Amino acid sequence: MSCRRTLGLGALSLLAACQAEAEVETWSGGIAELVHRHCSTCHRPGQPAPFSLLTYEDAWRKRRQIVRVTSSGYMPPWLPVHGDFVGARGLSDLEVARLAAWVEGGAWRGDPAEEPAPPVFGSGWQLGEPDLVLTADDWIEVPAAGPDLFRNLVLPAPSGGLRFVDAVEIRPGNASCHHAVLQLDGTRDARRRDEVDPGPGFGGMEMGLSRPPDGHFLGWTPGKAVRRSGPGRAWRLWPGNDLVLQLHLTPTGKPERVRPVVGLYLTEVPPDETPFALVMRSERIDIPAGAADFKAEDHVVLPVATELRAVYPHAHYLCTHMVSWATPPDGERLTLFEIDRWDFDWQDDYHFRTPVRLPAGTRVEFEYTYDNSAANPHNPSSPPRRVGYGLESTDEMATLSLTLVADQPDERPFLPWAMARRDEERNPNDPGTWVNLAVAVRPLPAPRGEEFAGLARGLAAEYASRALALSPGRPDALRELGISLLELGHGERAEALLRQALEGDGEEIARLHLGEYLARSGRTGEAIEEFERALQTFPNHATLRNNLATALFIDDRLGDAVGHYRVAVRLDPGYFNAWFNLGRALGALGRLEEARAALSTAGVLRPGSAEVIGAINALGGG
Repeated sequence: MSCRRTLGLGALSLLAACQAEAEVETWSGGIAELVHRHCSTCHRPGQPAPFSLLTYEDAWRKRRQIVRVTSSGYMPPWLPVHGDFVGARGLSDLEVARLAAWVEGGAWRGDPAEEPAPPVFGSGWQLGEPDLVLTADDWIEVPAAGPDLFRNLVLPAPSGGLRFVDAVEIRPGNASCHHAVLQLDGTRDARRRDEVDPGPGFGGMEMGLSRPPDGHFLGWTPGKAVRRSGPGRAWRLWPGNDLVLQLHLTPTGKPERVRPVVGLYLTEVPPDETPFALVMRSERIDIPAGAADFKAEDHVVLPVATELRAVYPHAHYLCTHMVSWATPPDGERLTLFEIDRWDFDWQDDYHFRTPVRLPAGTRVEFEYTYDNSAANPHNPSSPPRRVGYGLESTDEMATLSLTLVADQPDERPFLPWAMARRDEERNPNDPGTWVNLAVAVRPLPAPRGEEFAGLARGLAAEYASRALALSPGRPDALRELGISLLELGHGERAEALLRQALEGDGEEIARLHLGEYLARSGRTGEAIEEFERALQTFPNHATLRNNLATALFIDDRLGDAVGHYRVAVRLDPGYFNAWFNLGRALGALGRLEEARAALSTAGVLRPGSAEVIGAINALGGG
């Protein structure tokens, strides 16, 4: 048991020593500095803590409670007992003993002239005024009592060009917010869900098709410190994307109104890496009433060498203990983190001070323990009831998100492939598992050239066919089989499958590939129609913009083509094909200086390119 959990023999000795010199323990003589450093960041006006701890009067009123919660380890809130993480919070045994000695000695103020001034927190933004501030359109009404609420608010990104986000601060602005998660949606799926839900945003713990931006987990919990990612580690925000902010709201005993604000801090330095958020999970959760030692576990084998940057464990009220470890192929087991007293109210993501090296072949595992007995003070059911896997807070979950960076950037696709293989191992009769395998195998790098690429396409087709055997007519399986057959050269059959997939809801991805096939087949007018319809769902898809522009170019609609090429390079400034095509289109319009500038940019992106040199020479006039 951690020495922070209870006031053990060592701490009692320190307490006795402090009591022997009780006169030195005064608010002005050191207790104020201790409270300001460890408590006041949350316990101040405008923050989610239920009371303020800025002044002597504040601390005097709560003195007994301060001793109780610090002696038990409940405060300051920090769950891991193993793992070296950035921003670790906690009091040493000596600090706990000093607080206890101060209160037991009478909680004297000391000399007011020596009393430190309460800390000043400025506007409330931890890193100063953000570059962009996004505010929810509507207020969320939280009733005084009742079940927890989950609302997903859609915050459109402002217009303009591609931005690089270095830090994010989420400000729920109300004590009813338990925690928040921020993701990115480039598909308009969140907007569609918002439109059909009568309340602000849309409900539930599922965040639609939104994803962690560039693999970065973004969240808020009470007391969370905001830090910049650092040079080369920002994430990309495209115009037309939507930020999706999920709020977990709990009744406080009185009606509340919540309207969160998100602050974005930008940088001019583009990212030089793209992490991957690998999500481990167990859905095999069925906890009988009274069971005090139920286990949930999962594992994944990493096929490539990576750095582990952060972990985000998640469970609900019945979980009591969490541990995760990694075992390299030729090494000893390494504990990544351990929480010996999980508390749903203080969940967080944890960033390692020093990234953890995980060589290829490392097996990562977790084990969570659940107590569904009446002895668990966090059990939401009295008497206990059987609890299974589910998304409501009274159900249970077991997930562990790993923020990983592949040593070799071109090996990153092997990480979603590993996750899909893990799902196949656990759920071979789930059609969604085979769809995910098909999606994951197609972009794998080809170490053996075109032969391997053909094998990957064949595997994708096989996996999609298995999904259809388990669930005939499943739209995403039809889409994946169609895409795979397109890449294998079976165009007519692929076109029929893609059109069939488009009859299902939410399968607009199939339209992108159908448009590409039609364009390659010389059916330019049909291709333009499909691309323009797809653009309504994917307005910030650079490849779609480039493909639409190229079809318009072929159709001799040069002005429209230039417009879409310009959007493509604004969305992705490193997109060689779009810059090259923009230069050709501008040249065809006779705008030679602009054409040379675009082609020169393409030349910088691909030095020595013969096609760029030839296109510039073809413009003439230098």
